[in-house]
Amino acid sequence: MTIIPEGKLKHDPQRLLYHFPSIPKVRYTKLSQEFYFWHSVSVAEETARMFGRLLVPAACFHWERKTKIADRRIQIGKKSFYVLALEELTPIEKKKYFSEVESNKKEA
Repeated sequence: MTIIPEGKLKHDPQRLLYHFPSIPKVRYTKLSQEFYFWHSVSVAEETARMFGRLLVPAACFHWERKTKIADRRIQIGKKSFYVLALEELTPIEKKKYFSEVESNKKEA
């Protein structure tokens, strides 16, 4: 159970420069940024899992709830995530979280 889309961590873009030295700089930069963003999310999710918690995207929470749990926020790039136990989520937040997990399974 992860919020990371399946195909995002398969290919490290560093090898592209060796195999395709003429790759456009903008394309390489975008691929690298996306890969390292998802890699950072993967590390944060693994750390949260070690403590028995979930890494939940900010889109799953109401703004008022976000202010109450602001001390548990992790910001990676421009996106925010919250580290909470499954029991601490409300039924609506659980539904949004599991739909996020399911949509990421289908993206690959």
